[in-house]
Amino acid sequence: MVDFRTLTSSYSARISLIAVAIAVAWPLPAAAAPGSEPVVIEARAGRRPADADALLGPVLAELGRSGFAVPRVVATRIDAAVSRAGGVISDEQLADAVRSIEGGYKQFLSGRFDAAIQDIESGLKVVRGAPAALVGKSERREVVMRAVMRGLVGLALAHKRRGRPTQATEAMKELVRSFPDREVSYKDYGPEPREFFDAVRQDLGRDGKGSIVVDLDDDRTVVFVNERYADQGDATISDLYPGTYRLFLQQGERFGRVHDVVVEAGATTTVSLSWPLDAALRTDGTAALEFADEAARRELEARFAVRVARALGAPSVVVLGIRENRGRRSVVGAFYAADSTRPLRSGAVAVEPVAPGVDRFEALARLLAGDDEAAALVAPLTDDGMRSVPSSEGAPVPDDGDAGAGSRPFRVWKWLTLGAGLGAVAGGATLIALNEADPARGESRESQPRKTLVPGIAIASAGAVLTGLGIYFFVRDSRDSRDAGVEGASLVPLDGGGAALQLVGRF
Repeated sequence: MVDFRTLTSSYSARISLIAVAIAVAWPLPAAAAPGSEPVVIEARAGRRPADADALLGPVLAELGRSGFAVPRVVATRIDAAVSRAGGVISDEQLADAVRSIEGGYKQFLSGRFDAAIQDIESGLKVVRGAPAALVGKSERREVVMRAVMRGLVGLALAHKRRGRPTQATEAMKELVRSFPDREVSYKDYGPEPREFFDAVRQDLGRDGKGSIVVDLDDDRTVVFVNERYADQGDATISDLYPGTYRLFLQQGERFGRVHDVVVEAGATTTVSLSWPLDAALRTDGTAALEFADEAARRELEARFAVRVARALGAPSVVVLGIRENRGRRSVVGAFYAADSTRPLRSGAVAVEPVAPGVDRFEALARLLAGDDEAAALVAPLTDDGMRSVPSSEGAPVPDDGDAGAGSRPFRVWKWLTLGAGLGAVAGGATLIALNEADPARGESRESQPRKTLVPGIAIASAGAVLTGLGIYFFVRDSRDSRDAGVEGASLVPLDGGGAALQLVGRF
């Protein structure tokens, strides 16, 4: 294994302040044209739940059948068209990559050109896929930088020996862009590589150089271009040879993503980046937005999901997650058009205390895909004081009864009011039943009649009002609005005296 301390000691004296960066960007295949179908991404606060595949699988399968690009496909598209993960690898993996590059160069010197190309490209692939393992680590970066420089020289000449001038020139162009302040010396490499390097560099700069302007939303963010420190916050990187550069963000111990930026001769390329989005976006197997906590998720989820959809050219996006809804752990989803951060459709399926059947998850997918009839099998999503509405109604409607997601403002009053109302109705009905007319048909005139009709009606009426108010509180309460729907209430006189409270609705 490569000992970085030993290697570093032999090179550290040559390190300059400007040349402490490694440039390992390699031209990537052109990104595939983004699909026009709607996309699905996951969203969560913290790590992905262990049972996410099992719970989200039926929903994703049904959305896939409905023409949506599922997160696994979306992750690939994001990597190709938007940005890629910065990559964190171990010291051992990095050392193995350096050894592969150095071994490939030795293969070139021995005349085994095909083996040289294979070994060098294998090592370069690992290194250029893991800028997070290099930025901010000057000594390690210098060691890898020397290996990469040697590897690019060997790669260019190996392609040249095999009669591939285009590949040879591209490798040398990458060497020029990655090491603009370095020279390919006669002493280290001989005359042919030096002359090749100078010729390519002269050709690249013939029409002038370009610049990159980085517009950031957080001035604490550090910007690296080809793993070379550029600036903190908004940055302007000038005097760049034309070609593709890799822009990478870092903030403290947190890493962002890699963005390919094309620089043209005599032109300035401006890129606007969001550090919170860079830090939240994940494409390791599935496309997801991972936030530090629920507060950040509620604030940023819709905005970031729509931004990703726009970057992919998708007309809309479905955001799926697993979190608490109405007091129960649930699979939740929301559908957004790419031009709005207000959900057009949303719903949830509780997975506790007992996981529902597959039909419920499929119903959620159908609802998100536009089938309003499926809402009968799906609970409303009460996230951020919003409740879902059918797609024909457009945006969600604020639920005035909620004091926030999952709140229950009438949790006490609904019971007190309904209890008092029912008690008053019962008491009033009792007084009505006890009412007696004037004595007659032989009854003693000395006995006094019980005239309780008027107070009984008054008390029962007041009770009916309180009962109706209590029922209203039940309906308005965000935790009970789905399970109970009352259409009306009335006090009905009974034959033979008394009255009964009649409730019409669903319970």
